[in-house]
Amino acid sequence: METVSCPHCGFAKEMPAGTVPNGARVKCPRCKETFIFTRTADRGTPPAAVTAARESAAVVPPLSAPSEPRRPAQPRTLRFTFTGTAKEYFGIWIVNTLLKIVTLGVYSAWAKVRKRRYFYGNTLLDGSPFDYLADPKALFRGWLIGVLAFLVYTAGTRYTPGISKILGSIFFLTVPWLVVRSRLFNNRNSSYRSLRFAFRDDYQEAYVIFAGLAFLVPFTLGLIFPYLIYRQKKFLVERSSFGRTPFTFTATGKDYYVLFLKAAGWLVLLLVVVMPAAFYVISTLAEGGALLAGGDLHRTQMMVGALMIFTLPFLYFFIVVYVQTALANLTWNSTGIAGSSFVSRMRVRDMAWLYLSNAVAIMGSLGLMIPWASVRLARYRFETLSVEGIADMEAFRAGFQGDVSATGEEIGDIFGIDVAL
Repeated sequence: METVSCPHCGFAKEMPAGTVPNGARVKCPRCKETFIFTRTADRGTPPAAVTAARESAAVVPPLSAPSEPRRPAQPRTLRFTFTGTAKEYFGIWIVNTLLKIVTLGVYSAWAKVRKRRYFYGNTLLDGSPFDYLADPKALFRGWLIGVLAFLVYTAGTRYTPGISKILGSIFFLTVPWLVVRSRLFNNRNSSYRSLRFAFRDDYQEAYVIFAGLAFLVPFTLGLIFPYLIYRQKKFLVERSSFGRTPFTFTATGKDYYVLFLKAAGWLVLLLVVVMPAAFYVISTLAEGGALLAGGDLHRTQMMVGALMIFTLPFLYFFIVVYVQTALANLTWNSTGIAGSSFVSRMRVRDMAWLYLSNAVAIMGSLGLMIPWASVRLARYRFETLSVEGIADMEAFRAGFQGDVSATGEEIGDIFGIDVAL
């Protein structure tokens, strides 16, 4: 007898000697990963069986000829690319939209899988695409539970206002669980070069971060908010892994406080300096023009005030875009794996232009330009993202992972919980 052992998950099985030829490709029945079987001499194996095994292995041609010892790979930079087009995605998007309407949302699970498989499959790293492996049926079961929870919450808050606080508290307490389950499911069903991502669950830490720290935000007048964001990003990154290799996170809470202080500085500068100065200049010019033209000064001042109020949403928009872009860059630039690091070079002005032009296109086309906007945004995000200092992609190893239900993913999606980086 001889032992055939899977190098990915450690599963082992006793087999009659010579059953599996040396150099054969074997598929593990537990983790479904494939590996090359290499026979080693076993003291307990009878000589005749060893001879027979060697003879049977000899008739199997080797996968590759013996070669010199492999030289260590040199670190290099791998760039992300996105090859999707608006025309291709429009066909998927319009079918998904129509079927969700016709089925009253029942098709949502299949629509989500089709969309993610398209975007994953068109996202390349070093020329190889990512893959999304989720089963739509699993998502559908989670969707049913999510819809039921949403209906109960909506009916309770509308027809029985007295229990709205109780239902809200219950939902607040389920958020950490939803975040972990969603991350588990999405990582488990995401792969690159046939190697899956993983997430190590820790519900205790999740409740401390997503419930405990979030509960303190109003009591600290928001001062704890940058630290909350930092802990959330750190939790999501450090508990994720590619195969058996965990991701690392090097940012500190100070980095996030500096980011939000800069955003607050820009906001104060706009509200305290730029806006009053612009209002004074415009009102002075308008007042002089109204007096010279014999017009109504009060009406002119009203128009100037309305113009200034109209510009406030745009100023707020640019502050929001700055925070989102800076957060994404900081989080990606602080993430690494196996000694390599991610580099994100998104620019605020580029993102602001993308958001504004996409919004104008979507409104002008009554929503038909959504696929164009989605592809355009995805292409920019991946074109500005790379991995530096990575040496050997083949060094990553798979780890065994059990099936994960999609309940947390779908409930979080229905209630709008974002767990992205």
